[in-house]
Amino acid sequence: MPELFRAAQVAPMTAGHLLLTDAVVVVDGQEIVDVGGVADMKRVYSGPVRDLGDVVLAPATFNSHVHLEMSHLLGVTTQGQGFVPWVKSLVAQPLYALDRARVRAELLRMEQRGVAFVADISTHNASAVGEILSGSGLGFTAFREVIGREVPADPAELLPQVRAVEDCGRGVMSVAGHALYSTSAERLRAAKAVARERGLPYSLHLAEHTDEDGILLTGKSEFLDLLISRGVITGYDAPGKRPAPLAAELGLLDEDTLCVHGVTLTDADVALVAKSGASVCLCPRSNEYIGVGQAPLRTYLAAGVNVCLGTDGLCSNTDLDPYGEVAWLLAHYPELSLSEVLALATVNPARFFARSVAQAARLGSLAPGKLARFSVVPQAVLDILSQR
Repeated sequence: MPELFRAAQVAPMTAGHLLLTDAVVVVDGQEIVDVGGVADMKRVYSGPVRDLGDVVLAPATFNSHVHLEMSHLLGVTTQGQGFVPWVKSLVAQPLYALDRARVRAELLRMEQRGVAFVADISTHNASAVGEILSGSGLGFTAFREVIGREVPADPAELLPQVRAVEDCGRGVMSVAGHALYSTSAERLRAAKAVARERGLPYSLHLAEHTDEDGILLTGKSEFLDLLISRGVITGYDAPGKRPAPLAAELGLLDEDTLCVHGVTLTDADVALVAKSGASVCLCPRSNEYIGVGQAPLRTYLAAGVNVCLGTDGLCSNTDLDPYGEVAWLLAHYPELSLSEVLALATVNPARFFARSVAQAARLGSLAPGKLARFSVVPQAVLDILSQR
């Protein structure tokens, strides 16, 4: 027998039904069968009503960019002083000392806060994190991040094979480039080719900070000096191009690419990304934590770019809840509605990840046939809206 979940307001995130008052989501098993007003739904369905009270019920959210292998680094890095001081504090830590128990705890905490899908980036622990994700109940993409210059004889070796991921059916393993300055053009192209051949998503940190612009345009940057001193980069020749045009020239931008951060993109860069069909993942609280500025959200939205939200890792944020990003955006963009910002954590990432992960296609909105995975909009978010 179907069960009716009633809330003071429901945000289905479907066309023409952005916010319903005194509404019900009808669920049968794990699937949504209907959404509508209480009176209408009660006339059609006779199942029990679970009254959730004076809350706003929304689809479960996506965290479209996180570094789970760094979950042990909460609170140990420099805040607000810029990218180079943050990196120096970061590399002083045991970066990749994976704490499996902490990762599981963070995944459980995300699920309890209404997250249903996670996109993780791991440099050294992608296979291990993939196994953990496969047992979490969440939908996911587990990216192996590639750095350096070497391209294996068989580029398919860049892609981890994790049987637990294949067996669980809720996620995929894929491959990501770190950045245009830290991963060679050949290695970036090889990773993208492997992802493209297998119909997988591809991720790339793009235009995160002004030091990246300086490295690519002139080869002069305090951050580049740091990378060279640590042996991460040797013999660097600046390509003389901005991040977005260079990524396009390398063939990295298409509908299966998620560009993360995008802080320093110009209007022309944004237009180029929009034309390519690539999606962009913004991490506003992480950007603020580090002190690198903020992405041009209004420009992205005006250009029709598919914008998603991620928290980044606990090395540059205080939690892994996408609603923290929702709250930040609503506080800084008073012209945006709750539904407009919710889209960045629900329907937009569902649109991107559904191209490669079947479960993502059943998330992101409250509609018949979708999975019955919900989130409750936090009071802190509602308080921001009430103060406008």
